[in-house]
Amino acid sequence: MEKLRIKLEKWVNGGFCLAHHEGHAVFVEGGIPGELVDISLYKTGNKEWFGTVSEVIESSESRIPSDCSVFMECGGCSYRHISYQDEVEIKSTLLEGMFPKWKGKIQVVKGPENEYRNNVQWQSNGREIGYFSKNSHRIVKESNSVCKTVDKRLLWDMLPAGLQKSVAKNKVIQLRLSSKSVVNYERDQTEITIFNTKLKVPERGFFQINRFLLEPWLEKIKSLLPDSANILELFCGCGTIGISIREKIESLYGMESHEKSIRYAKENAKTNSALQFEYEVSDLYQKHLPKHVSTIPIWIVNPPRAGLTEGIIESASMFSPKQIIYSSCNPSTLKRDITRLETIGYRLTYMGLFDFFPRTQHYEVLVSLKK
Repeated sequence: MEKLRIKLEKWVNGGFCLAHHEGHAVFVEGGIPGELVDISLYKTGNKEWFGTVSEVIESSESRIPSDCSVFMECGGCSYRHISYQDEVEIKSTLLEGMFPKWKGKIQVVKGPENEYRNNVQWQSNGREIGYFSKNSHRIVKESNSVCKTVDKRLLWDMLPAGLQKSVAKNKVIQLRLSSKSVVNYERDQTEITIFNTKLKVPERGFFQINRFLLEPWLEKIKSLLPDSANILELFCGCGTIGISIREKIESLYGMESHEKSIRYAKENAKTNSALQFEYEVSDLYQKHLPKHVSTIPIWIVNPPRAGLTEGIIESASMFSPKQIIYSSCNPSTLKRDITRLETIGYRLTYMGLFDFFPRTQHYEVLVSLKK
């Protein structure tokens, strides 16, 4: 790997600091703006280069010793060399940079910075188990016992011997906290209780990972709704959002492309007496939403990182719901979608940064748009 001495300029998205060298933008991990550092380049394109700090020559006052022995070797965290307070400020500033009109108006919701993950994916090569090293398939040996972001019950040494034995031969070991135990969520369903709601999540089913922020996030969504709301919930999964805040909802129609998730959503609605909720298996990546949902006035959308399709935006233009509540784990696709929604008459009335992924580059953004 090529070495380079460089002065770091500013924070940018992705957990990187930006620098420049001989006409190239250089994106650097493990640095702080203002520092002079030696970096090892791991990717060199025509315009953009990427590297990792190998030595700090002139250190920033913001730098702190990392509390994790595998930080920068394991590919998980981006910010363990600065305080969590500084990290939240960086995330807020970057989000404000994308939405300048919201400077000083974004609600920031955060919880404990460690042990927040309710699931983990350990990698195995048959001999070692842990996380992959950055940009490689080499396993970082210590990572399965020192990781700070996961609940301690998910660390390899803390697992019951029977579970260890049953999953050790898998190449990817997918574990999640269930109500009474740790389960292999690739194979088993998960049971989770939120508020007074009991939910079952199918094997391989999606579920938000931050066990501390799940309730504040749902409470906020609930507060953004009028009483007796009639809801269309897109990308509804096993029904988590709507069923958890059902007291505020008069009727709900949920749509999701995974047949098993819809089966679980129907069961979860029944278990929690949300009998007025209906669910349909539907490919949300088809051209448009079906006409039978055209009169529902409020949409709740929680799409994957790719964001909303052109078809969903066009459906919003045709059906004209009064309000769209949108939760996104990818600020760049969220910005693209908000720009498209604003051109068809929506205005942003709320924005919140929910730090679901402390010490990493990622975070969740919740917005409400109205017509």
